[in-house]
Amino acid sequence: MRFLFLFLFLCTAHSLASEDNLIIKLRALNWKETPNNYSIANEKAIITTTQNDYLVIGKDAIEYMFLMQGHKKFKPDAAILRVQGPEADSQVIFTINKVGYLTKNDWDDNIDRVKMLREIKESTKESNKHRGEGYPNLYVDHWAQSPFLDKINNTVYWAISGHDDNQTNFINAKALKLGREGYTEILWVGSPKQFSSAELVFEPVLSNYNYKEGFQYEDYMPGSDKLAAAGIGALVYKLATGKTIAKAGFLALAAIFAKKLWFLVFLPFIYCWKWVKKKIMYRANE
Repeated sequence: MRFLFLFLFLCTAHSLASEDNLIIKLRALNWKETPNNYSIANEKAIITTTQNDYLVIGKDAIEYMFLMQGHKKFKPDAAILRVQGPEADSQVIFTINKVGYLTKNDWDDNIDRVKMLREIKESTKESNKHRGEGYPNLYVDHWAQSPFLDKINNTVYWAISGHDDNQTNFINAKALKLGREGYTEILWVGSPKQFSSAELVFEPVLSNYNYKEGFQYEDYMPGSDKLAAAGIGALVYKLATGKTIAKAGFLALAAIFAKKLWFLVFLPFIYCWKWVKKKIMYRANE
């Protein structure tokens, strides 16, 4: 039954080389189906999965993102597919970034929500030029939730609402979980019906994701640990818009980002139910 749900989840309406080829490549990935604790990023963090999750780690997560998004510029450490339950058809992507300890005192100086939204829209249109053939263009409409810094839990949240060429609406939400050596970028992609706020969407995700002892934000050792070249405010501006805020300085952000951030918004899943059911019935009779 879980394999059936995985098939239903993974089939998208965009074309790759062919639908059959896409299924073959997805099936070849090393999916973690058993609910368990899984270490990622050289044992620095742990993801706890539930019976509703399928997980891929490392090179399989990178290949999964290539198959789903049509580019190889985004290299996550892990990806979870929600295949059952209230969050079915959503995905959660984890990327650990070792940039140094991020301070929180530059937030108010760098977060301009009106300007950021305008630049996110422009950057998303530009990124459409770099998607693979057959993948739909994406467009940002408005904030689903503007950037918010939870100083108590050392986490940043924001979410955007958008649509594609087929007028399919979607939500991209992000959480940045700060750690001793940098941050984990956690991306949630789902439908507007599944989204109420970034905090609520990420509550089960963050409760099942933890830095191991010694790598948490509170474990930072002043004087001996690396300090990031920019603070969390400048980082969020760059991650959200793909552009460097003048106050932070180009060299400071260049020390954190080695490559240009082309893809800021990610494709939702669209399902071809009739085709999937036909394929499942065919394979069941093989």
